[in-house]
Amino acid sequence: MAVHTGVGALDPSKKSPATRKRLDLTARSASTSARLIGLAGLASFDLIIIAAFVAPPLWNAPGTTASATEVSAYAQHHGGRIIASLLIYSFAMGIFLCFTGGLCAWLRERERPPQALSSIFAFSAVALAVLIMAAFVPAYMLSYRPQPAAIAGPLADLTFGLLALSGIPTAVCLATYAALITRLRCLPTWTAWLATAGALTHVLIAASFVSHGAFLSLESSVIVWVPATFFAWILATSAVLLRTRRGLR
Repeated sequence: MAVHTGVGALDPSKKSPATRKRLDLTARSASTSARLIGLAGLASFDLIIIAAFVAPPLWNAPGTTASATEVSAYAQHHGGRIIASLLIYSFAMGIFLCFTGGLCAWLRERERPPQALSSIFAFSAVALAVLIMAAFVPAYMLSYRPQPAAIAGPLADLTFGLLALSGIPTAVCLATYAALITRLRCLPTWTAWLATAGALTHVLIAASFVSHGAFLSLESSVIVWVPATFFAWILATSAVLLRTRRGLR
């Protein structure tokens, strides 16, 4: 009798109609939540792309070898575009927090206690967003009104410095996501490999402080293509969540 009861408990066809309905509603709710999280991530990615087109090309910005006068002149010449792009980027990062908050809750339901990885994922996502948005403030002030050369230089350096430092929590965020997906298998493992690649490349951003005028310096191309790996992860994970079906764990 005990064996028969156990088999019946595992067989969905032998569950009561009320139980099957409750399980069906739970599955639908989980699927809807995943899609909403995916929509938030996709909205964040779209705003990031829009802001990139609004802003003047980042690779043309004065580097750390430029004089403070050149930095001030560049900021004032492109002031309107810089401020508009920063505003869009700010909204994008706000929605990114909604995306990662929802994704953390979604993953936390599937991780066993003490759920350390999902907690690290959440805190590192907040940390990277705070550093990035903090970097926007000196850039705003640099473009908002004319700044003397003595102030323009430090404001520009502070912007690039904070953006570079954000590479550390970004690497932690992506690495913990990769670890969660590899362990739980609740999303395609290729998104974990993409996150791993992003985590490794973002270490280069933080390492840019140890080099000046070379490949890893603040004025090199790493400031363009390294963040692209992070944006690609947002897009890929959002797309996967949008395609979530009720059968997904």
